[in-house]
Amino acid sequence: MMLGAMLIVLVLSAGSKAQPPNSAESSPTSATRANEPAASQIINACAAAAEELIAARRLAAALERENLALRDRLRTAAQVEMLLQELAETRRSEAQALRAAITAKDETIAAKESVVTKQDEVIAALKKRKSSPWKRVGDILISVAISAVLK
Repeated sequence: MMLGAMLIVLVLSAGSKAQPPNSAESSPTSATRANEPAASQIINACAAAAEELIAARRLAAALERENLALRDRLRTAAQVEMLLQELAETRRSEAQALRAAITAKDETIAAKESVVTKQDEVIAALKKRKSSPWKRVGDILISVAISAVLK
C-alpha cells in the first residue's frame, strides 16, 4: 500500500520533469535542472521506504518463526511437566507400596518369632514332663487302634 503510493509520487515527479523550466526563453539552459534534486530526494525516499518495508517484512517473518518456536517450546514444557508429575505420582505410589511391603514383612517376622517362641515353650514343657511307661504303652495302643480303624 505504502509502496504503491510512493510509486505514484515517483511517476508524478518524473512527469513533472517533462515540463519546461521556469526560466525565460532567452536565458540559457543549465545542465542541472532546478527540480532534479527534489526528484532525486523522492526516489531516494521511496527506495529507503521500500528497503524499510522489506526489512519490516523480514522482521515480521522472523518474529512469526520465533513465535512458532516458542509455542513448540511451551507445548514441550507442558508435556515435560505432565510427565514429571506422573513420575512423581508413580514414585509416591511406589514408596507407599514399599512401606506396605516392609510393614507386611515386619508383621510376618513378628508372627514367625511368636511361633518360634511358642515352639520353644512347648519344647521346654515337654522336656520337663516325664512320661511314664504306662503312658507310652497307652500311646502305642492308641496308635495301633487308629491304624486298625484306618485300614
